[in-house]
Amino acid sequence: MSHSLLRSGFVPAAPAAARSIAHPIALSLALALPGSGAAANAWQREPGTSFLSFSVQSTVNGVDFGEYASLYYEYGLTDGLTLGLDAGRNLVSSDSSAIFFVQTPLFTSGANLFAFDLGIGVADVASERRAALRPGLAWGRPYTAPWGNGWMGVDATYAFYDGGEALGKVDATFGVNHASGSLSLAQLQFAAPSGGDATFGLAPSHVMKISDNSFIELGALYEFRNGVTAIKLGIWTTF
Repeated sequence: MSHSLLRSGFVPAAPAAARSIAHPIALSLALALPGSGAAANAWQREPGTSFLSFSVQSTVNGVDFGEYASLYYEYGLTDGLTLGLDAGRNLVSSDSSAIFFVQTPLFTSGANLFAFDLGIGVADVASERRAALRPGLAWGRPYTAPWGNGWMGVDATYAFYDGGEALGKVDATFGVNHASGSLSLAQLQFAAPSGGDATFGLAPSHVMKISDNSFIELGALYEFRNGVTAIKLGIWTTF
């Protein structure tokens, strides 16, 4: 959520930039597992600063997979190293996941940034707890347009589970910064599990600034293959 967006320094009136936190219901639809509450992006957290988000997503139309709670945290350890936790739990089935990750920049090319991240942790897969290894790549760049400035990015991960299962995900995000310090974003989410059908969703969100370091996210998601609509409420904070 993946969670891009208060982290890159080009967000007006915000002290840092945050990752995209649009929560992928596609993962739950594909594997009946909790999905990531956040997706990495190419910007690094500033050293000594933290970002924390918590969100709950609920189905309002279509196949009901229950309410899903996501917790996402990251900390800037150095200029070239961001540490974090990406965790979630289905509040109905109790399936859960927790991935600890580290991200580092690869290189820049003009305004384009590229980064690599590696996560390890556990996830409930096919009703069993599995160890997980999740490498990922991210690209991002800011932009300036007649309506203002913003960012765009693509994040790709491939999770391997010790039972032989795997899950590939690609999230593409387009965001707009508002003069008030609030953000609007739209994310395309694609998930392809081993042994299952791929899913594709559209997740728009509006993130309202309520104080210097706090934001409220109001979001929705439509998953095309299964015709599922969900809504999300989240809280972001930086410190």
